[in-house]
Amino acid sequence: MKLIQTLRRFARENKGVAALEFAIIAPLLMVPLLLGSVDLIDVMGANKRAQNAAASLADVAARDTEISNSELTGLWRGLDVLMYPNASGAMEIRISSVSIVNASTARVIWSEGHGGMSARTVNSTVSLDSRMMVVGSSIIMVESVYKYDAPLGFLFQNQVRMTHNAYRRSRLVDPIPRVA
Repeated sequence: MKLIQTLRRFARENKGVAALEFAIIAPLLMVPLLLGSVDLIDVMGANKRAQNAAASLADVAARDTEISNSELTGLWRGLDVLMYPNASGAMEIRISSVSIVNASTARVIWSEGHGGMSARTVNSTVSLDSRMMVVGSSIIMVESVYKYDAPLGFLFQNQVRMTHNAYRRSRLVDPIPRVA
């Protein structure tokens, strides 16, 4: 009899109901926050790797005295290491050597594309920031597009397209020649 009275008194009690409801609902509210955070952190990491890959390729090319087919093959292979753990196959990239003709004209000397991005046409003009327009010099220009698919797809349901450009001045020879 005493047990039944205790249970009835417990059932009539309404103190702490809000805390109990919150304890039940809070984990359900935290799951979207957690999944969204995982997606956001992953896309930010992929963006940083794609940016570093473009800058690294520009830097390596700018240190050469000439660019050969085998060196380009090595640069393309290096993308696997630079983009790890993301797939480098989702990256389109182009390396171009650009000569500054005058204060308003920059012309492509040579260009090579990879991963679906086509090369720029030789002698075509490109737009550069006025601070880069040092007449008689040349620049290695790397343009990249990385197509990122979020593993969870919670925050980013569609493919995220990241574009990066990197510029480096030729260090040893000006301009860097393209050889076979």
